[in-house]
Amino acid sequence: MQTSFEPLMEALLRGGVARRPARRYLAELQDHLDDLIAEERRAGADEPAARTRALARLGDIDALAGAMIGRKEFRAWGDRVPLLIYVISPSLALVAATTAAMAAIVLKATWLSRAGGRPTDLPAWLHTLAADVVLASNSLLAVVLGWALGAMAIRQRSASRWPILGMIVLAAVGAALQVDVTLPSSTAHGEIGIASSFRAFSDWIGYGGRLSLNLALTLTPYVLIDRWRAGRQQEPLAHA
Repeated sequence: MQTSFEPLMEALLRGGVARRPARRYLAELQDHLDDLIAEERRAGADEPAARTRALARLGDIDALAGAMIGRKEFRAWGDRVPLLIYVISPSLALVAATTAAMAAIVLKATWLSRAGGRPTDLPAWLHTLAADVVLASNSLLAVVLGWALGAMAIRQRSASRWPILGMIVLAAVGAALQVDVTLPSSTAHGEIGIASSFRAFSDWIGYGGRLSLNLALTLTPYVLIDRWRAGRQQEPLAHA
């Protein structure tokens, strides 16, 4: 019969321990518990009594978790440098992915426009592809990265303040980073530009709308799931 260490796993993750060392630790605890149970059985205890005594000898959740939480080398990067992991990196990834997508389209278009050693007009499918990539970069990429950020934070049981701050910054950058691409032709070069501006009041209205939508699509599911998890009561070590 195996002992469920799920409450201990939850305590370790919420304490900032990375998943991989936490799993190794639980595997070692299970082996140690099996040895303790075997000792109790050899001493004459039946299976239920041996398991109860072995669990008491192993220690409670707070003591077992504290032994790992206090070790800095086992802490997750999101706990060590949360500003970098949850705030800076996602926005940098957004900028890098947008730039790479636009550059790939322009390079492909440039190659096709000069196929055969002379300038030529581009096929219609490439114009459609470029428009779809621009739409995805401007409208979806920040949301998808926000979901990934939230999933990572939930999986690691990180404190919500850093993921929420990261989603706000990511939504703001995504709302501002509205790109456009001009494909090369037989008479002109291709180029990448910033389609958004803040010169007119209507520009700020558009930015506010995009920001609100990004925040709604990323923060809402994260906050709901995080609150649901926070509402779950911690249980003592259970038997499965």
